[in-house]
Amino acid sequence: MEQLEVLKYYLYYKYILPKSSCFRSRKALRRRQGRRLRRHLRYVSEHSPLYRGMRKLSSYPVIDKAFMMEHFDRLNTVGIRREEAEAFAVQAERERDFAPKLRGVTVGLSSGTSGHRGIFLVSDKEKVRWAGYVLAKFLPGSILESMDIAFFMRADSNLYQAVSSRRIRFHFFDIYRDMEEHVRRLEALRPRILAGQPSLLLMLGAAAERGVLHIAPQIIISIAEVLEREDETYLKKVFRQKVIHQVYQCTEGCLASTCSLGTLHLNEDIVHIQREYLEGRRFVPVVTDFERRAQPMIRYRLNDILVERKEACGCKSPCLALEKIEGREDDMFSFLDIQGREKLIFPDFIRRCILFAGVERKERAAGEQAGKAAEGAWEYRVVQNPDRNVTVYADLTAAEREAVRREFQRLARDREIVLPDLTFAPYDWEVGKKLKRVQRIR
Repeated sequence: MEQLEVLKYYLYYKYILPKSSCFRSRKALRRRQGRRLRRHLRYVSEHSPLYRGMRKLSSYPVIDKAFMMEHFDRLNTVGIRREEAEAFAVQAERERDFAPKLRGVTVGLSSGTSGHRGIFLVSDKEKVRWAGYVLAKFLPGSILESMDIAFFMRADSNLYQAVSSRRIRFHFFDIYRDMEEHVRRLEALRPRILAGQPSLLLMLGAAAERGVLHIAPQIIISIAEVLEREDETYLKKVFRQKVIHQVYQCTEGCLASTCSLGTLHLNEDIVHIQREYLEGRRFVPVVTDFERRAQPMIRYRLNDILVERKEACGCKSPCLALEKIEGREDDMFSFLDIQGREKLIFPDFIRRCILFAGVERKERAAGEQAGKAAEGAWEYRVVQNPDRNVTVYADLTAAEREAVRREFQRLARDREIVLPDLTFAPYDWEVGKKLKRVQRIR
């Protein structure tokens, strides 16, 4: 019965909705959102103790993870207390057994990249709808075809098992396990779809370059971390892909995904997103998911920085197209200007200092590698410490360090800031943690 429900939603999101009048224009899409929101808020106002009687979206407060955790017991509509949900999820993490449900509800922990670990609840109905939606977005060919899907994550979930069938087989790869074990499993599996964090995909790409991994996935999906442009280019080259697909999904819902042309679009067929603009086309999303009932996500403010795309996408989807996900708002670097006033710098400007300095290195390496395997991605992390000083973690030569230093000096002149101490250290990153190329530690 569950698989029939998945099939129903797959057909709806794959064939019916995209061809309906709701998807003919931006205006029509917004009308559909309005209808779904009114129905959703009516349900929430009747079943959530916290939101009792609230029928208008503007009546709901803008919330964040701290608010949701503080009011967890009264916010959810299934009567689950925070203490029991957290204990249940922690036990699953410790035992690495993610199949059980709490009173028929899937419970999980978010990874806590922002410093606040959260709990999410998903009902069975929401689970099968999500499964049908994801399959409609990313499954190549027909749902009746046979295929193996390898996905790398910190934790498995029975969310993914809802998708599994005799034809479609999900294979969970625990990112905490040894990479050599992963390579052996992938060699035996030869998956048609490969999904994982960019940091993990880069490691697999390096294994493919060394000739120890020989897989040719039809689709590669980047999840959980920001996919940097240079990493995307590298993955396309090493795995011979025209498009590296992305899923922008978090505890708060499946918020964006790539179209067939590789453009990232907000999933405005299932979420309503208000845009809180920062500068130019940069904005912070305030999310209302009108498919989530067990744990309503209404006017939930993320601290991610999204950038609108300038041009319309050739796929002609009415859903807003994104240029990229730049990073987290709390990872903007804080510098002082000559008057001693704080000046915040977006992560993209920090990223460019490394990438511009890397152009010369790549050109030199390209000459040395002529006729050989492609050069791997340049591994780096840039961290601003609480004292505002900056550490660049990368394996660089003395000349490359000077090139990076010059780029930061140019940034300081252009943005009229005082450049703090800039130090260098060998590249370091702990497997199992989300890779953040640009990070501010407070």
